[in-house]
Amino acid sequence: MNTRKLTITGLLMAVGVLLPQLFHFIGGPSAGRVFLPMHIGIFLIGFIVGGWHGIIAGITVPILSFLISGMPAPPTLFFMMFELAVYGAVSGFMRFGQDTKWMIYPKLVISMIAGRIASGLAMYVAVLIFNLEIAPVTAVLTSVVTGLPGIAIQIVLIPPICILLKRGGFFFEESRSKA
Repeated sequence: MNTRKLTITGLLMAVGVLLPQLFHFIGGPSAGRVFLPMHIGIFLIGFIVGGWHGIIAGITVPILSFLISGMPAPPTLFFMMFELAVYGAVSGFMRFGQDTKWMIYPKLVISMIAGRIASGLAMYVAVLIFNLEIAPVTAVLTSVVTGLPGIAIQIVLIPPICILLKRGGFFFEESRSKA
């Protein structure tokens, strides 16, 4: 690991912790579920720094947010850890490298779908282990519908941010095996 990667990861993890606080302050407790602000930093870490950093940040950011603010509350916290770790991994391992600038859009959508599937699988396992009274498919579909404004924000903001940062030389272009 180098200092530049750690610095960028740390800054974007801070975005992942602080941005939800701002949304909760302005829009109340439900603003996080609607606008999905924690996801933005994780996607950016994956695309900019790489998959391993994205996985670590995806697990760590929800825990830090919970320790600081009590949000996301358990059990949502645990499902988000899986979801965000997969966001960071998939976006990081499908890095925005030598592709055309438009290739980031399908990679972002694939990362979003993979993260939601991971969240659903985590819920399914929790239902089996703890005999919970939730339907994982219904819970994931509900979270997708509730989070449509956040998904739209991610699709509108993340690709242009990545394109601008790539032009500015903020991306790490080494091979995927070193990501």
